[in-house]
Amino acid sequence: MKIISKCGGLPLAIKVMGGLLSTKPRSEGDWEAVLKHHAWSVAGLPKELDNAIYLSYEDLSPQLKQCFLYCSLFPKGTTIWQSHVVPMWISEGFIHPPDRSSSSYDDWLEEIADGYYQELITRNLIEPTEESALTRYTCTMHDVVRSFAEFMSKEESLVVQDQQDDGGSKISHVRHLSIGSTKSALEWDILQKHKSVRTLIINKRINVQPSDSFGRLSTLRVLFIRGTDCDRLVDSLCQLRHLRYLHLEDTNISRLPGDIHRMKFLQHIVVDRCPQLDHLPSCITQLLHLRTLSMYGSHDNVLIPKGFGQLKNLRTLYGFRVHLDKNGGTGWCSLEEIGPLSQLRKLSLHGLENVSASSSAGMAMISSKEHLDYLELHWSSTGFMGLRDETNKQQQQRVVEEVIEKLSPPSSIRHLHMEGYFGSRLPNWMMVPATCVFKSLRLLRMDKLCCCTQLPDGLCQLPYLESLDIGDAPAIKSVGPEFQSPSSLA
Repeated sequence: MKIISKCGGLPLAIKVMGGLLSTKPRSEGDWEAVLKHHAWSVAGLPKELDNAIYLSYEDLSPQLKQCFLYCSLFPKGTTIWQSHVVPMWISEGFIHPPDRSSSSYDDWLEEIADGYYQELITRNLIEPTEESALTRYTCTMHDVVRSFAEFMSKEESLVVQDQQDDGGSKISHVRHLSIGSTKSALEWDILQKHKSVRTLIINKRINVQPSDSFGRLSTLRVLFIRGTDCDRLVDSLCQLRHLRYLHLEDTNISRLPGDIHRMKFLQHIVVDRCPQLDHLPSCITQLLHLRTLSMYGSHDNVLIPKGFGQLKNLRTLYGFRVHLDKNGGTGWCSLEEIGPLSQLRKLSLHGLENVSASSSAGMAMISSKEHLDYLELHWSSTGFMGLRDETNKQQQQRVVEEVIEKLSPPSSIRHLHMEGYFGSRLPNWMMVPATCVFKSLRLLRMDKLCCCTQLPDGLCQLPYLESLDIGDAPAIKSVGPEFQSPSSLA
């Protein structure tokens, strides 16, 4: 009650202190230490900022402080995606495994960073969005917390937002620069003044001239561009020799540099919702340190070069699309090249209706990827539903049912999402007794099951399942007792 009193009745302060206390042992001594912490009386904070937030900040480890302050670079009104900020932290060198001399030093960078993200949620310094209250993959930052973080990082970070101009000389020496919604488009030439910037986040249209390039931003480690036309800049990307993280979203890019293999330090590539990008350069297979490749919502037929299986360091692969073998498949990789990617943690496969044989699906070796905890399987049933020949439809159903059997996830899976599957029955690995191995599964989502007639009885064997979401499954007419858990039948 004394701690609550110190919060002055402010709900946010109480919430942040509750998050802090949840990380402490439940002993009087530990809570007394919080009550008597010097941060309650620290001077120099602006009046609108609360000492409770400063106390919570002071309790963070040095690495977690860096990660927390970095979150304020995402402008007000934008979402902090775990899948975006975690590789950014890694690219900036904020994540340090306990034993840096170990041969497996970088094996667990994503897991450590994911833990930091979840700890910031636990401490109520970032808050899950309403849509992701359970998954906690997307968060926002309270305006007061954001103001505090911006105040604490003002010497090296700046967010430009809701201003007519760029702030001129105010941002000439920053290390982290974020451009939010401004009243007018900025000129690319203005950004090139900031030669020491390591992080550049652009969430607003920038005027790019034919002669503009990345040449003067050679110190960049993290480049995030969303919603601006930047195809003219692609050819100069390779001048960013120190770049670790490249994020181009909702842009007009039609290609990546043909010599992208020269970017030796590049570890993360995100090209989400870039509809004009129809292929990846063949030399991308030489980026042996690549940890992330995301192509969500890009061109429906984006082609991935043969030899993709060489990227054995990949941890995250989103938007991998399987293509029909129209020309013998020369030059472009198949589902089989997923097989060697044993370090994958997160994977989404699209166009699975194009897999013509279960043997190809089996060679993807999904079940043997012991670190995989997030899996999306996507089919399109448009072609199937348009068939009039019943024999042909039954043949396609048999193939898709055989393929899904070979796509069984490993026991480590925590989140499974299936969409567009048009088989008449779900796979055996979702039935009793096979499901008993999925002791880690928390979230299961199945959408657009146009032909499935019943739910798998194995759902009652998932003891830690927290969310079950089934949408658009018109052929399921009833839910029988086999769907219930044994305890509820007693």
